[in-house]
Amino acid sequence: MARGFTLKLDAGLYTFGMPTALASQLVDDDESRLASPISVKEMRVIPDGFLFVIDPNSGPPFYELKYEPEDFAEFLKELGQSGVSRSALLSLDTVGASSIFKTFYEWMNHKLAELFERDIKAGKLTFEEARELRKEVFDIPAFADFFKASWLAGDMPKGKKGKRRSFNRNVEELYAFASRIYRENQGKSWEDACGDAIEQNPGLVPAGWAADPEGNLKREAARYWDKSEYSQLSYRKARDI
Repeated sequence: MARGFTLKLDAGLYTFGMPTALASQLVDDDESRLASPISVKEMRVIPDGFLFVIDPNSGPPFYELKYEPEDFAEFLKELGQSGVSRSALLSLDTVGASSIFKTFYEWMNHKLAELFERDIKAGKLTFEEARELRKEVFDIPAFADFFKASWLAGDMPKGKKGKRRSFNRNVEELYAFASRIYRENQGKSWEDACGDAIEQNPGLVPAGWAADPEGNLKREAARYWDKSEYSQLSYRKARDI
């Protein structure tokens, strides 16, 4: 199954790569429903991103989905420099908001293409993982040229032995599970949420974590995940606002 979920907006499909632990919230934890695109009925621009009225069941009830990407403020700043005011964006109807969303999605494709190329060169990511995270980056000319050059040179990184990799899908899922548990349970500590995530998903725990799985997850969250482009820190903090 593809990672994350896909929205159907007008005639286009837009994939949001994210851990299943988070994406499954949209479909009442029935992960099989993530295999099909979710239709967007209406949408608008909000101060920190976009609000979609989605139809995950091909009929009522409809749900509101807030998409508040970490890079949205930077995107708005660039739009502002081109003469587009914030107030104008917030007053757009579905047609206008969908146009802004498509512009943002393409903008993010270029940004992630640059980030993925850097991480692949540093041995932190593979092409396979990049495709899983955001397949559209392969449509960006510069990234496509990088991929072609690497393939022709026989330099297709698979993850170097002995090198500490940053991205690990199983650990990301554990991190996402812990973040969701924390977000959905007022009063639960982050340490307890990490423990619950480990207990509920033993098959995701790396073999090297056997001595202290909860502590390892907590340390990895602080060391890498909370500072990365895959961060769920703002998602967790929203619980206590």
